[in-house]
Amino acid sequence: MARLDDEGKQAVAALLLVRYCGWLTDPKFRQWFGQARDALADATSAARAVLQGEAPDLAGLRDEVSEALEACDPDGPPFEAEITDHLVFATEVLDFLLAPEETDALAQAFERADELAGARGEMAQEELPEGHELARVDFEGLEADAREADSEVPLNQRAALQRSEEFADLYARVIGLSYSEEDAGMSD
Repeated sequence: MARLDDEGKQAVAALLLVRYCGWLTDPKFRQWFGQARDALADATSAARAVLQGEAPDLAGLRDEVSEALEACDPDGPPFEAEITDHLVFATEVLDFLLAPEETDALAQAFERADELAGARGEMAQEELPEGHELARVDFEGLEADAREADSEVPLNQRAALQRSEEFADLYARVIGLSYSEEDAGMSD
């Protein structure tokens, strides 16, 4: 990571947002958690813009994510705690994108990504039926591999984005399968 310039580090951070912030698009969550869903979706869109060399309004997005975070109850039901964890992660990544010289912010985002990956691996093992195709996904290994590949100079952004989108798909599927409609607030 040390060999990357600020632009390269920003690309790596943007790829983190792609990997971890798109899961609320699962249909069972659509009618709930609108503010958080929109904030995370906007973070993912901004990440793609950064990867394309555009300059999205990251400060405004940081405010949007912070407002969504303030509206969450981290001590509420498990699903709301899940959302809170991802909003905290998005704020950490955005803090780095706003100040790429602050390498501590990137290190914190990496640490949080590792925690999220580990939690998803545990979730897959505990919540999915034994033998399910996703029950043994090694999210921590996939994250480590993606991060190593993302650190290559020059970065093949197309391949990096595809790798991150594939990770995001697996990640979203595990969360979607692990929470019931009742967990998502859709009880009759």
